Amino acid sequence: MICSGATVNNQSPPVRSQTNATGQAVREREAPLSAATTDRRIRRTRELLRRALFSLIQEQGYDRITVQDLLDRADIGRSTFYAHYRDKDDLLRSAFEDIRSALAAERKAVEQAPGASGQFLQPLLVVFRHVEGHRHLWQPLARKGGAEVATRILRDHVTELVREHLSSQFPRLGRNQPQLEAAVQFLASACMGLLTWWLDNDVPYSAEELYAIFRRLTTQGVRRFLTTT
Repeated sequence: MICSGATVNNQSPPVRSQTNATGQAVREREAPLSAATTDRRIRRTRELLRRALFSLIQEQGYDRITVQDLLDRADIGRSTFYAHYRDKDDLLRSAFEDIRSALAAERKAVEQAPGASGQFLQPLLVVFRHVEGHRHLWQPLARKGGAEVATRILRDHVTELVREHLSSQFPRLGRNQPQLEAAVQFLASACMGLLTWWLDNDVPYSAEELYAIFRRLTTQGVRRFLTTT
């Protein structure tokens, strides 16, 4: 099996036995796998497992999934799975690294949009758009025994996004001031609560409409709180 992070040593490559024309055993050395081949196999195995995970989440929710379910769906062996991941939570965290990268790219696009500069809470629009665009994944997580680790990953991202935004909007407060952090936690919780309600109830709002509701509910109170000494 090919393992992620395997080290290369200077031992001779493995040997295999063949028979020649006279039936005598002939031992020849196998050519070692190239680094490119190894990398492709690692990427392929991990992609198979991620696809298996997301398809199973949509079918039965995260909490009911077992490692054996993943092995059966991806059609790989148990030792191969554990060569790459400690458990299903580790696989989920790895899969969400791709989502974290997508969020960062989406956020950059939102911030560069015409008229976006300086708008209060504008960076959070990307979160609402992201959840809408990945509803097929987030809705089963919310409804069918949602994964705590997935929710925590999204909340952590939202919290840091809010913290960076408020720090730039209210520089006099300082990043670690309790007053600023209270506003950060309030906004992150409000955002996550609204998103969960949206997913749980099939509320017919677009991402932009829900974001507008979020801003109407929070902007005035948060601004007043942070500008009051």
